Amino acid sequence: MYKLYLFKTDGHIAKYDYVKKPTFEDMYPLIDTDLIEISTAKMPEYSNRKDGYTDIYFDEEFLLKKEPIVNQFITKSWRAWLASTGRDALPPKVICGNVCVIKKENDEAA
Repeated sequence: MYKLYLFKTDGHIAKYDYVKKPTFEDMYPLIDTDLIEISTAKMPEYSNRKDGYTDIYFDEEFLLKKEPIVNQFITKSWRAWLASTGRDALPPKVICGNVCVIKKENDEAA
């Protein structure tokens, strides 16, 4: 089982269940894009890793959109990952738009 978390720019989080790992085709309409970029963020509660890092999926062209909206929660988590790994990013150092995170859930079946 997989959970896809959609972090919206207004602060709301939507959850979707999948039997198989969600694909880009599953995420395109949720993110409202046809070009997905992958990065990493420090989000222990949404991670299967001991270090708390997880992949984030977002619109690669968000800065080209009319009046992009900064996703505050994801930007904070992404900057935490940058800082903890000694990385840096080009300005404006933000992530805009809706962002997907996929977490594999423990199967409690049978």
